[in-house]
Amino acid sequence: MEERHNARGVMLVELVRLVVVAFCTAAGYRVAQGIVTAADTQRVLLGAVVGSLFGYVAGGVLGRSVATLLGAAERRIAAVSGADIVAGALGAIVALGIAAGIGWPLLFVPQRDIAIAILGFVTIVMGFIGYRAGLAKREDLLQLFGLSFRTRASDLRVLDTSAILDPRLLDCVRSGIIRGTLLIATFVLEEVQAIADAADPVRRGRGRRGLDSLAAIRRERLVDMRPVDRTYPEFAEVDAKVVALARERGASIVTNDQALGRIAELQGIEVLSLNALADALRTPLAPGEEFRVDVTRPGREANQGVGYLDDGSMVVIEGGRTLVGASADVVVTSVVQTSGGRMVFTRPAAHDASAPNGEAAPSDR
Repeated sequence: MEERHNARGVMLVELVRLVVVAFCTAAGYRVAQGIVTAADTQRVLLGAVVGSLFGYVAGGVLGRSVATLLGAAERRIAAVSGADIVAGALGAIVALGIAAGIGWPLLFVPQRDIAIAILGFVTIVMGFIGYRAGLAKREDLLQLFGLSFRTRASDLRVLDTSAILDPRLLDCVRSGIIRGTLLIATFVLEEVQAIADAADPVRRGRGRRGLDSLAAIRRERLVDMRPVDRTYPEFAEVDAKVVALARERGASIVTNDQALGRIAELQGIEVLSLNALADALRTPLAPGEEFRVDVTRPGREANQGVGYLDDGSMVVIEGGRTLVGASADVVVTSVVQTSGGRMVFTRPAAHDASAPNGEAAPSDR
């Protein structure tokens, strides 16, 4: 594909160069013919040769510039969906009709040159505004003209509140795991904003990090983000509105809410869970497996220590309270999957060093 694209670029450069050489050869011939007498054919031919040489160099430069611009335009057009092009064109046509209706009296002004310049400026500005308005109100505009808008579910995703609050969302988008078009509903943003303004500092921090993640995705232009203004007043719960939006647009849902995921799947809607994705990418741990962990704090139960894996999984060490503040080799006894994530229950390895206070690590029971 790349070789074919390069071949088309070379052909375009040579075609532009041929046209420029022909033009400059004719121009050089005409200029030389006007300067010298008709009998001095050698100088006339010299003018044509000089013109052709100038055209060869200028044509190469111009051809490469045109090929670069066309390549950039081709990539830009390929990134725009067909619905965007149709909606933008419809918006531009409507705006141009409005501009023509407003500006036609200018044609009767005595100063025709000034009137035409003003009308041209107004037409260009209105056409651009109409195109941008058509993109912003794409769905409504297409429905107004009796057209339907559908994007493949694999390319269109609805973010719910739990997904926005998950700091792993930005990493998934940056890595390309989540791509396509993300729909950000107004009612979801309002819920995230309410969390960001909460009195509880933990909830407030989660909400603000979620808003920062959305801002980073938009700023870095990682994926196409589209706001959705429809509010679905017939539903009271945000989860029901998310499901209605996904069903209406034929989109999938990105969420960490298990209840919402089950309801959506029952209605035939594809669901992408960040928790399930993280679980699939985690290193599997089986009972009897040994690894090393930093014991960071005491556990809830007596004589327990707690540490964490790199993926955030909690590690509970039975008999590890005396190991707090140290690294310990532990053996997995069981792994429990909860709604909040994975919990790994362990005990100190038999060959683990003595605890900081000199007490021996407990042996196998």
